[in-house]
Amino acid sequence: MRLSCADYTWPLLPHGSALDIVRALGCEAVDIGFMTGRSHVRPETAHGSIGLAAGAVRERVESRGLAVADVFAIPAADFESLAPNNPDARRRELAMEFFADAVDFARAVGAPGLTTLPGVVFGDEPFERALERSAQGLRRRVDLAGAVGLALSVEPHTGSLIDTPDKAARLLAAVPGLTLTLDYGHFVYGGSPQEDIDPLLPHARHLQCRAARPGVLQARVAEDTVDWARVVAALGAGYDGYLALEYVWQEWMDCDRVDTVAESALLRDVLLAAARATAGAGAR
Repeated sequence: MRLSCADYTWPLLPHGSALDIVRALGCEAVDIGFMTGRSHVRPETAHGSIGLAAGAVRERVESRGLAVADVFAIPAADFESLAPNNPDARRRELAMEFFADAVDFARAVGAPGLTTLPGVVFGDEPFERALERSAQGLRRRVDLAGAVGLALSVEPHTGSLIDTPDKAARLLAAVPGLTLTLDYGHFVYGGSPQEDIDPLLPHARHLQCRAARPGVLQARVAEDTVDWARVVAALGAGYDGYLALEYVWQEWMDCDRVDTVAESALLRDVLLAAARATAGAGAR
């Protein structure tokens, strides 16, 4: 089992210091945020010089003995304005321009793939209409990423059009080649039981891990309701992605209420114990 950790867990630190913490946690890789207005690497600054920005990041990462596990590409501070299924065609094209930069960046830093957001339901439109626009936009993105050898996944998140496991499965069925960056926390927050989430694991390219409980997107490990031993056992030997520690520090959804260093370390230990237990069961 391979561990990574998000660099955007520590937005108030210099990027190098955040990477030092990732290394100190014993992770072998890092998830790089490529998020407009809020990550260490700013897409709006890198635009026009993606190669230069990516080269600096790659040197910074490799000098600490890390690899890049994933690039998380978010085009705007809100979920709507540059969503892949925005009803406005011009906004969708702007979103594709951003995504093209993200693909170039992910390839240049040596990531195996990238994560983006799936879109939302706009106003009172039917879910099916929002789903079809999202599928159309994501098919283009799967093709663009795949053309340079990158895998693409979306994160089903709170506020998205796929905020339940069954909706996520419907989007996957509509977009051949699309995978998931699976964060149990979003589904748990919304009240989905773990037995409804587990069937999505075969579709997971990347797993984002943090403690959660119903009504609380990001919780302390002591309050966690996710059975990580069950998750790791279900992934099995066929999973070749990373388990990414993904505590975040931001006001959204009260995600600034926990000690991100301590909780990341505690969850790391839970995941490692789960991996040892699974390996031991396989050896018997």
